[in-house]
Amino acid sequence: MSGKLNGKTALVTGACNGIGLADAIEFVKEKADTVIMVSDNNERLLEAKETVKQYGNAEIITYRLDVTSENEWKDFIDEMSKKINKLDVLVNNAGVNKRATFQECTLEDWNHVITVNQTGVFLGMKYCLALLKKSGNASIINMSSITGLTGYFAVAYTASKWAVRGMTKSAAMEFGELGIRVNSIHPGFINTPFNESIQDLIKLSNGMNSLGRAGEAFEIAKAVTFLASDDSSYMTGTEVILDGGLTSGGQFKLLAKQFNNY
Repeated sequence: MSGKLNGKTALVTGACNGIGLADAIEFVKEKADTVIMVSDNNERLLEAKETVKQYGNAEIITYRLDVTSENEWKDFIDEMSKKINKLDVLVNNAGVNKRATFQECTLEDWNHVITVNQTGVFLGMKYCLALLKKSGNASIINMSSITGLTGYFAVAYTASKWAVRGMTKSAAMEFGELGIRVNSIHPGFINTPFNESIQDLIKLSNGMNSLGRAGEAFEIAKAVTFLASDDSSYMTGTEVILDGGLTSGGQFKLLAKQFNNY
């Protein structure tokens, strides 16, 4: 590894599995000094910590946090301020889904998804800002989705991911003068525990993307690491799409193949 994150302190929410865990692993591989892993499941978080420790010598800090709670964010930042003097990387990765259409989605479903996926990102940026400003060269990476680019049927999830995309641009405009870059990641279908229940949908989507397969968590983590590092020093307020080409016209490719025109 090249040590792209040498000397940096990074925070990842939703870090106990999937993309969040892969991010933490990649950060350690790239020689980050400190990686703070946050999740609302303390038992799984401690297991994830043991996994991450195998990849390098970074200091690993774990913290149980409900990203939807303003008070918990305040307490978390108060405690972190005693342990670290700056924050260089914030990855707002924690998220949930409820694959329900408008007609099926209850207000309870809606509020839960929006609170975790949208409000959680807002609170993360808001309360980490003081530590990020101390870096002078910080990067925020917000996990959106290709549903933040399209009209996916899961209405609450889609709305939340469009919101993350918009908040990213607003924050990029506001935080630039503070030495903080802000970008969003838009994965397609990735093989993670988050998507275990939709394997049939993933298999169908594989026929629509250019690469013919779902992505892997480590592939998303590589892009997150790029945005976290100084290699992306002139990137802010932009979307990085990692979907194997699915949103490049994949549905037309599938139709063309069915009519033997591809």
